[in-house]
Amino acid sequence: MTTGAVDRISPDHSENVRLAFDGSAAFWRDFYGDPSRSAERLRVFREALRSVDARGLWLEAGCGIGVMAQQSRASGLGVCGIDVSSPLLREARRITGLPLVTSGDVLPREHLRQASVDDLPYADAHFDGAYACSALEYADDLERALRELSRVVRTGGHLVFNLPNAFSVFRIARALVRRGHAYLGPVSRWAYWPWEITRLLERAGWRPEAFSYYREGRPRGPLDGRRWAASFVLVTARKR
Repeated sequence: MTTGAVDRISPDHSENVRLAFDGSAAFWRDFYGDPSRSAERLRVFREALRSVDARGLWLEAGCGIGVMAQQSRASGLGVCGIDVSSPLLREARRITGLPLVTSGDVLPREHLRQASVDDLPYADAHFDGAYACSALEYADDLERALRELSRVVRTGGHLVFNLPNAFSVFRIARALVRRGHAYLGPVSRWAYWPWEITRLLERAGWRPEAFSYYREGRPRGPLDGRRWAASFVLVTARKR
């Protein structure tokens, strides 16, 4: 029974991602404390999980400070959250009340754990599904991350995630204006096209089921759902 990827992630990349986020707990508290910024993100993931009738135990890859995990648990879902940042995980422990475990601990059903999505410390088919919000673009190798998520999710289980949308004129502008931002330094790609995502999913053992587009940080309006205006593509896939 495998418990991790054969090829290990780049230590330099993993360290760069950790450093980019270790000091960001206050930013994320402010982000989720302001509904005008966070409501759309929480809504689209809540509705996507409902659309696949999510139940059982799910992995949140890149749980951050735990606000989305808290929302998912409030709907009755069991959640294990992983992140590379210890400060974010400590904040997630405070927000969710979930235990923060380390290697060698006896794992409770639900918990938080420091880990990378490129190399998941779980047995095959451990979860009923997985989701990742603004996390997979930080993977050292997106296809390998998708393979790892496929490995730890049971056959027939779902994956819900978002990625930066390459159709978006706003995303193009952001990539140019903010290319020196600390959060963008560890990102290997500024955005993704749907056909690229489809190809990666299929090679990693997933069957794509739905693509939709959304904007964040703005009141809902006539541009919602338009590919050229949406900063993010939301993807739902099923494990083959």
